[in-house]
Amino acid sequence: MNSKQWAELPAHSRFWCFCAAEPWTESQDALVLDHLDRLCHEWKAHGQPIDAGFTTIDRRLIALAVDERTHAASGCSIDSRMKALTELSQALGIDLFGRMMLYVRPNPSESWTALSLREARQANGEFLNTVAQIKGDWQPVLPIEGSWLRPSTRG
Repeated sequence: MNSKQWAELPAHSRFWCFCAAEPWTESQDALVLDHLDRLCHEWKAHGQPIDAGFTTIDRRLIALAVDERTHAASGCSIDSRMKALTELSQALGIDLFGRMMLYVRPNPSESWTALSLREARQANGEFLNTVAQIKGDWQPVLPIEGSWLRPSTRG
């Protein structure tokens, strides 16, 4: 299959990110990559192919992007994306849609810990970021201090 390579998608591509409640295993990598490749390859809007690609981070984040210069992802195409991700979530036995927790770690050598938004704002270190409007604005791992999670205060 030939989904668009992540690096080939322009920075202005529309962006979505999903975070697994727990990391999938190394043995599940092929399932995840095949499923996402198929989704991006077969994704259509009003019967027309969409230029879509994906990347994964730490076996926990799934980022999707669509170059909407030719066809915008909307309505039924968004529904079909959610259906495909629901199928992947069920195949993995892992929730991909929870938005109530953030994954934080004190430093890159530590494991990710699930925290509520309020707890994460008080933590130190870095977090898995799922927030951006476009691909070019997304940074998957951000330091807590100075991010949207806890903006730096000015003196």
